[in-house]
Amino acid sequence: MTRFEPSQLAAWTGGRWTVPPVSPLVGFGIDSRQLRVGQVFVALRTDKRDGHDYLPAAEQSGAAAAIVATPNGSLALPQLVVADPLRAFQAIAREHRAGFHGPVVGISGSVGKTSTKNLLARLLGETHEVLATEGNLNNHLGVPLTLTRLDYAKHKLAVIEAGISGPGDMLPLAEMISPDIAIITLVAPAHVAELGSIEGVAREKAVLPAHTRADGLALFPQQCANFAAFSQLPNRRIVVERADIIRPERAPDDRVFYTITHRDNETALVLAYREPPPLVFTLRRVSDGMAQNAVLAICAALRLGVEIAVIQQRLAGWAPAGLRGEWRRDAGRLTYVDCYNANPASMADALDTFYGQAPADQPRILVLGGMEELGPESAMFHRALGRSLQVRTEDRVFAIGDHAAALREGALDKGIRSERVNVVDNLDAVRAALAGFSGTVFLKGSRRYRLETLLESAKEEPAHA
Repeated sequence: MTRFEPSQLAAWTGGRWTVPPVSPLVGFGIDSRQLRVGQVFVALRTDKRDGHDYLPAAEQSGAAAAIVATPNGSLALPQLVVADPLRAFQAIAREHRAGFHGPVVGISGSVGKTSTKNLLARLLGETHEVLATEGNLNNHLGVPLTLTRLDYAKHKLAVIEAGISGPGDMLPLAEMISPDIAIITLVAPAHVAELGSIEGVAREKAVLPAHTRADGLALFPQQCANFAAFSQLPNRRIVVERADIIRPERAPDDRVFYTITHRDNETALVLAYREPPPLVFTLRRVSDGMAQNAVLAICAALRLGVEIAVIQQRLAGWAPAGLRGEWRRDAGRLTYVDCYNANPASMADALDTFYGQAPADQPRILVLGGMEELGPESAMFHRALGRSLQVRTEDRVFAIGDHAAALREGALDKGIRSERVNVVDNLDAVRAALAGFSGTVFLKGSRRYRLETLLESAKEEPAHA
């Protein structure tokens, strides 16, 4: 368990203690209801609430101290008074990470960053020696909460996820993470409403690899390298690029070529990594997008010294997290569930997987939730999605969301019959269509739509098509 010295926290933040803490400081919390004894409560101010109002509750919960902008003199609780508690907390995380001598991998991307983080953590061992971001703690609060859990005596490596939603979000995350290896999974239209364009997304994502340490490495696919923000990065890089075949020759130092082969319930990856012969890995069948993420994770694991045989062994037992691209057998039907998030790239990848694996002799119901935060071109993206659909005479499509009508319009433009494409305001009509349906189901949409609630049981065992 990491202990923080009061004098150290004051020096890192430029703050002053109302009274010196007498109890050990053993971590940080931002919710007074979830504090553990000995933690430091960070009193954050937001548009909805002021953490200073919860200082008495934090004291009652066993907080050993608090970080505040305005001290509460009625409490015995030691308080570190700073100009901005959030910036102070981030400064603590940044300095604490700077004292960690093991490798730190930072991961971001428009698609697949959480799945890639989970997979890489597994390849590195998934033991107590690897600190990895938990859940979705990947933002301006989640990153410092994760980094301050670094235990110098216990942890040997860290895998930290960085998520953004607007301009300027990545800089404080990158400064805190200061990665030895920075992985960007993909640049795609996500948060375009805030970032202005896909080029704006690329510029924001590129901030993470730009902040790798002096001897660090940026690792990303060729798709990212097509953006100026990535091609102009000054640091060392490895670009992974899909190829038609792998040639028996030495790969360039800055390039890893790979092939993907899907067969039955298995995906095979062949990598031209440095010297021949090529490396071959197999994992459960995944989408092409997840296969590329696996290549990125494998390359990072190899750079960090994990043996090839160990990587293969750990790949064999890997499965995607719930709701992130998995087949479930629900109510006797095969259902492809990918309901954590959605943007044009992840939607296309999921649909390609579904079309390739769904039994051809069964009717299909496709339930498409809206793709969020795409800015003024949102209707265009949904219309393009409609035009991309493969709908047979026995299939049906249900679209829900702010731009569901645009999706339907695109489908009709393609020549799909109108009765096959339904726009719905809620999921009741979908539930009615699923009742008694014998076929294959596709569920994909942003979290807002909670399409997984259409499953009769979210606890059914994953299945393969």
